[in-house]
Amino acid sequence: MKETIAFLKKNRVTQFFLSIFRSLYFLPYLYYSKKWKLNILSPLSTVKNINAKKLSVARFGDGEFNIIFRKKGIGFQPYSQELSCDLLNVLVKEKTELKVGIPHGYRSVSHDKFKVKAFWWSYVVKHHKDILNFVSKSNDQEYLDASFTRTITELKDKNYISSVMASIKEIWEAKQILIVEGSGTRFGSENSLLSNAKSVSRIIAPAVDAYGKINEIRVAMRDFLTQQKNLDDVVVLIALGPTATVLAGEFGDMVQTVDIGHLDLQYEYLQKGFYKKVKIETRYDNETVNGSAYVTNNDKEYDSEIIDIIS
Repeated sequence: MKETIAFLKKNRVTQFFLSIFRSLYFLPYLYYSKKWKLNILSPLSTVKNINAKKLSVARFGDGEFNIIFRKKGIGFQPYSQELSCDLLNVLVKEKTELKVGIPHGYRSVSHDKFKVKAFWWSYVVKHHKDILNFVSKSNDQEYLDASFTRTITELKDKNYISSVMASIKEIWEAKQILIVEGSGTRFGSENSLLSNAKSVSRIIAPAVDAYGKINEIRVAMRDFLTQQKNLDDVVVLIALGPTATVLAGEFGDMVQTVDIGHLDLQYEYLQKGFYKKVKIETRYDNETVNGSAYVTNNDKEYDSEIIDIIS
């Protein structure tokens, strides 16, 4: 039954009619977005700022908002009061090198495809109290775009997409990368996403409820970082859902740490010539039907990069 419901939710026909229905929220969305005037950078400006200032990023999207304000878990991450508190701590803490990212859809959807526009029209209107609550707790005057990691499937201008992706790859140009990822994520493996990096090391965490192992993940990250001679040469990329937001908040002022989300899946779509979500056989994908079923390749390079497995 769950698989049937998930299929219907992701079915193209269902999505089309859902988008039409969500269009009814356009005018109230316009009211809220213009009233708030949130200062959220565009996807490209976000990445250019990350590169120019060597910023760390902790991203808050609809999943994190559900955990904080609705006390609801998301598919791969159960709710807990501790997680909610840790997410709020990232928001309210004093930051130097760390910036908070929230979706540009809270302010503008000018770059987005129609289906994405319609989603944000509906979401912002339905969750406007949560968004205001979030902003009232934050000490940030400017936000990065949390959606920069979904550029391929959400933006409509292919030239703009190419510019964003080229800038993203500059984040780890000639750097030592530490990837902290869920099992099956395989970020940047068997593609050219990380081809310009100096080296890649990986900590593998659980794909489901990574937060339940956050203390072990913290220890593994610290062990790696204390062994590095110069942290200016290191970039940490974390793909662990809300746990990535928490860890980016904790480590972001020590070393450049980017909550990188689904970027690798997005890159896989692009490499296959798609600007929409498709099944990637070699990846775990929590957002697709049967996304936990994937093919494990015998990739010796990937295996050699793993420095710790937390299960």
